[in-house]
Amino acid sequence: MIYKGYVVWILFLVLIASMSAAAQSSVSLKPVIKVGAENRYVVNAVVDTRVTATGGGGIASDVHRETTATVLLRAVTNEKGLPVYQAVIEAILTHTSVDGIGQPGDEASLLGQRIEYRLDSTGQLAKASFPESATGTGLPELILSLTKWAPAGDVTVGQSWGTGAGDYGYIAAPGMAEVAKGAAVSYRLSSLAGGKALIEGTISLKQSGASLVRTSQGRLNVNAVATGKGSSRIEYDATAGHIISATTETSLTGRLANIPPEPEGVKLQPREGSFVENAKFSITLVQ
Repeated sequence: MIYKGYVVWILFLVLIASMSAAAQSSVSLKPVIKVGAENRYVVNAVVDTRVTATGGGGIASDVHRETTATVLLRAVTNEKGLPVYQAVIEAILTHTSVDGIGQPGDEASLLGQRIEYRLDSTGQLAKASFPESATGTGLPELILSLTKWAPAGDVTVGQSWGTGAGDYGYIAAPGMAEVAKGAAVSYRLSSLAGGKALIEGTISLKQSGASLVRTSQGRLNVNAVATGKGSSRIEYDATAGHIISATTETSLTGRLANIPPEPEGVKLQPREGSFVENAKFSITLVQ
């Protein structure tokens, strides 16, 4: 009788442990910072686009764009009592070159400026504002992308979300690239331990349409056909509700074409080129 009671007690403990483990594996990944909380991040963004001419009069360029910044991400309340998120630019350095020739930036005017945004009840972006001069740095786009990857509800280890085009975004600043593109992203909660979650994402890229690329002679309107892929890795503090670190890497390859205007009766001569674009974006918590 004692033996049977002991067995029942062991089975009860195993059941409790299993239920506890199951409960711990379900988690909310909404990026909700508590009002009054502050997190400091270092942000890096690098995009390299190399276009190789097809034929003697083809399109050719080599564009490098890079932004490094330190931002203080915090939550405050507005006049309506709603939480508003602010990313205060504490330091920023940008660099852009076309065919090895650097182009001047205006990052000094951005020091102390803020990128502000508000989320709706599902954790999605509802409203945003930022200095117009910050657009070219890619920083506002990268900061706002921190809100676009998380699922609306709780997820469990091994669960995936966001498999359709446009369903979810990825942590990046695609606007820094020369070629516009669409993306389909799929995420998976790979692990959850000690309140720390690891999320891995797979990115599919595609473009068929107009873009505006830099060349040594200036910007050039082109039609682009391209495909690519990438990956995203996010370390998330589920207890505190913020990102610890995140890295996104993508690669895009394809072809460009431009048809310069010609006088009436003169045959049009398209200019073409093939290109490779490699990009890497990262954000790391430092405080």
